[in-house]
Amino acid sequence: MDCAQIRDAFVRGEVLPIDVVRAHLEVCPHCSELFARDAELGRSLASEASLAVPFPDALFEQLEARVAGEAGLRAWLRSRPTHLRGMLVVLGVLLVVLFGGIAKQRPDFADYPTLRVALVLGLYFVVIVLSAAKELTLAPRRGGLADNPALLVGGLGLPFLVAFLPATEASRHFGPEGALSCFSYGAALTVPVALLLWAFDRDDKPSLRTVGLSAVALGLSANLVLELHCPNGNAVHLVLGHASIGLAWLGAWFLARRVSRA
Repeated sequence: MDCAQIRDAFVRGEVLPIDVVRAHLEVCPHCSELFARDAELGRSLASEASLAVPFPDALFEQLEARVAGEAGLRAWLRSRPTHLRGMLVVLGVLLVVLFGGIAKQRPDFADYPTLRVALVLGLYFVVIVLSAAKELTLAPRRGGLADNPALLVGGLGLPFLVAFLPATEASRHFGPEGALSCFSYGAALTVPVALLLWAFDRDDKPSLRTVGLSAVALGLSANLVLELHCPNGNAVHLVLGHASIGLAWLGAWFLARRVSRA
Protein backbone atom coordinates (compact mmCIF):
# COMPACT_ATOMS: atom_id res chain seq x y z
CA MET A 1 0.00 0.00 0.00
CA ASP A 2 1.37 3.42 -0.98
CA CYS A 3 0.27 7.07 -1.19
CA ALA A 4 -1.11 6.72 -4.72
CA GLN A 5 -3.33 3.77 -3.81
CA ILE A 6 -4.69 5.57 -0.77
CA ARG A 7 -5.31 8.67 -2.86
CA ASP A 8 -7.14 6.69 -5.55
CA ALA A 9 -9.36 5.07 -2.93
CA PHE A 10 -10.45 8.48 -1.64
CA VAL A 11 -11.12 9.65 -5.20
CA ARG A 12 -13.46 6.65 -5.57
CA GLY A 13 -15.23 7.67 -2.37
CA GLU A 14 -13.75 4.81 -0.35
CA VAL A 15 -12.06 4.76 3.05
CA LEU A 16 -9.62 1.87 3.29
CA PRO A 17 -9.67 -0.23 6.51
CA ILE A 18 -7.00 0.88 8.97
CA ASP A 19 -5.51 -2.65 9.10
CA VAL A 20 -4.76 -2.47 5.38
CA VAL A 21 -2.85 0.83 5.57
CA ARG A 22 -1.33 0.60 9.07
CA ALA A 23 2.18 -0.27 7.87
CA HIS A 24 2.22 2.65 5.43
CA LEU A 25 0.92 5.12 8.03
CA GLU A 26 3.83 4.30 10.34
CA VAL A 27 6.29 5.81 7.84
CA CYS A 28 4.14 8.46 6.12
CA PRO A 29 3.08 11.44 8.27
CA HIS A 30 1.01 12.95 5.44
CA CYS A 31 -1.24 9.95 4.98
CA SER A 32 -1.39 9.59 8.78
CA GLU A 33 -3.19 12.94 8.87
CA LEU A 34 -5.91 11.51 6.61
CA PHE A 35 -6.56 8.66 9.06
CA ALA A 36 -6.19 10.62 12.31
CA ARG A 37 -9.17 10.96 14.64
CA ASP A 38 -10.97 7.94 13.13
CA ALA A 39 -10.05 9.03 9.57
CA GLU A 40 -11.97 12.29 9.98
CA LEU A 41 -10.18 14.07 7.12
CA GLY A 42 -10.13 10.98 4.87
CA ARG A 43 -13.85 10.34 5.36
CA SER A 44 -14.56 13.96 4.55
CA LEU A 45 -12.61 13.69 1.29
CA ALA A 46 -14.29 10.40 0.41
CA SER A 47 -17.70 11.90 1.13
CA GLU A 48 -17.00 14.82 -1.18
CA ALA A 49 -15.84 12.44 -3.89
CA SER A 50 -18.99 10.33 -3.59
CA LEU A 51 -21.09 13.46 -4.09
CA ALA A 52 -19.16 14.17 -7.29
CA VAL A 53 -17.76 17.37 -5.90
CA PRO A 54 -14.63 18.01 -8.00
CA PHE A 55 -11.30 18.42 -6.24
CA PRO A 56 -9.24 21.50 -7.06
CA ASP A 57 -7.01 20.76 -10.05
CA ALA A 58 -3.86 21.45 -8.08
CA LEU A 59 -4.79 19.36 -5.02
CA PHE A 60 -3.07 16.12 -5.98
CA GLU A 61 -0.20 17.98 -7.60
CA GLN A 62 0.45 19.60 -4.23
CA LEU A 63 0.16 16.25 -2.45
CA GLU A 64 2.55 14.61 -4.89
CA ALA A 65 4.98 17.50 -4.51
CA ARG A 66 4.95 17.05 -0.72
CA VAL A 67 5.47 13.31 -1.09
CA ALA A 68 8.35 13.92 -3.51
CA GLY A 69 9.84 16.34 -1.00
CA GLU A 70 10.10 13.51 1.52
CA ALA A 71 13.56 12.57 0.35
CA GLY A 72 17.03 12.85 1.79
CA LEU A 73 18.58 12.12 5.18
CA ARG A 74 15.96 13.87 7.33
CA ALA A 75 13.11 12.14 5.49
CA TRP A 76 14.80 8.80 6.14
CA LEU A 77 15.39 9.61 9.81
CA ARG A 78 11.84 10.74 10.51
CA SER A 79 10.46 7.64 8.77
CA ARG A 80 12.12 5.39 11.36
CA PRO A 81 9.82 3.72 13.93
CA THR A 82 8.85 5.88 16.87
CA HIS A 83 10.57 3.71 19.47
CA LEU A 84 13.86 3.83 17.52
CA ARG A 85 13.74 7.62 17.15
CA GLY A 86 13.04 7.96 20.85
CA MET A 87 15.91 5.65 21.80
CA LEU A 88 18.34 7.62 19.61
CA VAL A 89 17.30 10.92 21.23
CA VAL A 90 17.82 9.41 24.70
CA LEU A 91 21.20 8.06 23.56
CA GLY A 92 22.11 11.57 22.40
CA VAL A 93 21.23 12.94 25.85
CA LEU A 94 23.35 10.26 27.55
CA LEU A 95 26.35 11.05 25.33
CA VAL A 96 26.03 14.76 26.13
CA VAL A 97 25.87 13.96 29.86
CA LEU A 98 28.86 11.63 29.56
CA PHE A 99 30.95 14.25 27.74
CA GLY A 100 29.87 17.42 29.55
CA GLY A 101 29.05 16.13 33.01
CA ILE A 102 30.70 12.86 33.96
CA ALA A 103 33.96 13.46 32.07
CA LYS A 104 34.19 16.97 33.58
CA GLN A 105 32.74 16.23 36.99
CA ARG A 106 32.53 18.83 39.74
CA PRO A 107 35.20 18.47 42.45
CA ASP A 108 32.70 18.32 45.34
CA PHE A 109 30.36 15.75 43.79
CA ALA A 110 31.28 13.04 46.31
CA ASP A 111 30.34 15.37 49.19
CA TYR A 112 26.65 15.35 48.29
CA PRO A 113 24.33 12.74 49.88
CA THR A 114 23.90 9.82 47.48
CA LEU A 115 20.10 9.83 47.86
CA ARG A 116 19.85 13.52 46.93
CA VAL A 117 22.02 13.06 43.84
CA ALA A 118 20.12 9.95 42.74
CA LEU A 119 16.71 11.59 43.17
CA VAL A 120 17.60 14.79 41.30
CA LEU A 121 19.41 13.10 38.42
CA GLY A 122 16.81 10.34 38.18
CA LEU A 123 13.90 12.78 38.16
CA TYR A 124 15.57 14.90 35.46
CA PHE A 125 16.16 11.84 33.29
CA VAL A 126 12.61 10.47 33.67
CA VAL A 127 11.03 13.79 32.66
CA ILE A 128 13.43 14.07 29.68
CA VAL A 129 12.34 10.63 28.46
CA LEU A 130 8.64 11.44 28.95
CA SER A 131 8.82 14.74 27.10
CA ALA A 132 10.83 13.30 24.19
CA ALA A 133 8.45 10.33 23.92
CA LYS A 134 5.38 12.57 23.82
CA GLU A 135 6.96 14.84 21.23
CA LEU A 136 7.87 12.01 18.88
CA THR A 137 4.54 10.21 19.13
CA LEU A 138 2.52 9.59 15.96
CA ALA A 139 -0.63 11.01 17.55
CA PRO A 140 -1.91 14.34 16.13
CA ARG A 141 0.02 17.19 17.72
CA ARG A 142 -1.89 20.29 16.75
CA GLY A 143 -2.52 21.34 20.34
CA GLY A 144 -1.10 24.15 22.37
CA LEU A 145 1.03 24.50 25.47
CA ALA A 146 -1.94 23.62 27.68
CA ASP A 147 -2.11 20.05 26.32
CA ASN A 148 0.41 18.73 28.87
CA PRO A 149 0.32 21.31 31.69
CA ALA A 150 1.82 19.10 34.40
CA LEU A 151 4.71 17.97 32.21
CA LEU A 152 5.39 21.42 30.77
CA VAL A 153 5.14 23.40 34.01
CA GLY A 154 6.81 20.69 36.06
CA GLY A 155 9.62 20.15 33.55
CA LEU A 156 10.42 23.83 33.17
CA GLY A 157 9.96 24.59 36.87
CA LEU A 158 11.83 21.62 38.34
CA PRO A 159 15.33 23.17 38.00
CA PHE A 160 14.10 26.29 39.83
CA LEU A 161 13.03 24.11 42.77
CA VAL A 162 16.33 22.22 42.74
CA ALA A 163 18.17 25.56 42.89
CA PHE A 164 16.93 26.03 46.47
CA LEU A 165 17.73 22.53 47.74
CA PRO A 166 20.37 22.30 50.48
CA ALA A 167 23.94 22.46 49.14
CA THR A 168 27.27 21.47 50.64
CA GLU A 169 29.10 23.91 52.84
CA ALA A 170 31.76 24.51 50.18
CA SER A 171 29.25 25.16 47.38
CA ARG A 172 27.28 27.69 49.47
CA HIS A 173 30.36 29.92 49.68
CA PHE A 174 30.19 30.69 45.95
CA GLY A 175 28.50 33.83 44.70
CA PRO A 176 26.27 34.35 41.66
CA GLU A 177 29.29 34.91 39.40
CA GLY A 178 29.79 32.53 36.51
CA ALA A 179 26.08 32.21 35.70
CA LEU A 180 26.61 33.24 32.07
CA SER A 181 29.40 30.69 31.64
CA CYS A 182 27.21 27.87 32.95
CA PHE A 183 24.28 29.03 30.83
CA SER A 184 26.46 29.03 27.70
CA TYR A 185 28.02 25.67 28.58
CA GLY A 186 24.69 23.93 29.15
CA ALA A 187 22.94 25.51 26.17
CA ALA A 188 25.80 24.72 23.78
CA LEU A 189 26.01 21.07 24.86
CA THR A 190 22.28 20.56 24.22
CA VAL A 191 22.44 21.84 20.63
CA PRO A 192 23.14 18.29 19.32
CA VAL A 193 20.02 17.06 21.18
CA ALA A 194 18.01 19.90 19.64
CA LEU A 195 19.20 18.85 16.18
CA LEU A 196 18.15 15.27 16.87
CA LEU A 197 14.69 16.35 17.98
CA TRP A 198 14.32 18.47 14.85
CA ALA A 199 15.60 15.70 12.55
CA PHE A 200 13.30 13.03 14.00
CA ASP A 201 10.17 15.18 14.32
CA ARG A 202 7.55 14.40 11.66
CA ASP A 203 5.73 17.71 12.06
CA ASP A 204 6.85 20.15 9.34
CA LYS A 205 5.30 23.07 11.23
CA PRO A 206 5.73 22.28 14.93
CA SER A 207 2.77 22.96 17.19
CA LEU A 208 3.06 24.82 20.48
CA ARG A 209 2.93 21.47 22.24
CA THR A 210 5.99 20.30 20.29
CA VAL A 211 7.78 23.54 21.13
CA GLY A 212 7.04 23.16 24.84
CA LEU A 213 8.05 19.49 25.03
CA SER A 214 11.30 20.23 23.18
CA ALA A 215 12.11 23.01 25.64
CA VAL A 216 11.50 20.68 28.60
CA ALA A 217 13.76 17.96 27.17
CA LEU A 218 16.55 20.39 26.31
CA GLY A 219 16.35 22.43 29.50
CA LEU A 220 16.51 19.37 31.72
CA SER A 221 19.29 17.84 29.62
CA ALA A 222 21.35 20.98 30.21
CA ASN A 223 20.57 20.92 33.94
CA LEU A 224 21.47 17.24 34.12
CA VAL A 225 24.90 18.09 32.71
CA LEU A 226 25.37 21.11 34.95
CA GLU A 227 24.28 19.21 38.07
CA LEU A 228 27.26 16.95 37.47
CA HIS A 229 29.64 19.66 36.29
CA CYS A 230 29.14 22.86 38.28
CA PRO A 231 30.16 23.11 41.97
CA ASN A 232 28.38 26.43 42.57
CA GLY A 233 25.46 26.04 45.01
CA ASN A 234 24.46 29.70 45.10
CA ALA A 235 20.70 29.95 44.43
CA VAL A 236 20.99 33.06 42.24
CA HIS A 237 23.68 31.41 40.14
CA LEU A 238 21.57 28.26 39.74
CA VAL A 239 18.46 30.18 38.75
CA LEU A 240 20.19 32.42 36.21
CA GLY A 241 22.81 30.01 34.86
CA HIS A 242 21.06 26.62 35.09
CA ALA A 243 17.29 26.74 35.49
CA SER A 244 16.77 29.50 32.92
CA ILE A 245 18.08 27.35 30.04
CA GLY A 246 14.72 25.61 29.59
CA LEU A 247 12.92 28.94 29.29
CA ALA A 248 15.56 30.14 26.82
CA TRP A 249 15.02 27.06 24.66
CA LEU A 250 11.27 27.65 24.85
CA GLY A 251 11.77 31.17 23.53
CA ALA A 252 14.16 29.99 20.81
CA TRP A 253 11.81 27.23 19.62
CA PHE A 254 8.84 29.60 19.69
CA LEU A 255 10.73 32.18 17.62
CA ALA A 256 11.81 29.50 15.12
CA ARG A 257 8.20 28.33 14.86
CA ARG A 258 6.99 31.86 14.16
CA VAL A 259 9.64 32.33 11.48
CA SER A 260 8.81 28.99 9.79
CA ARG A 261 5.11 29.91 9.66
CA ALA A 262 5.71 33.42 8.32
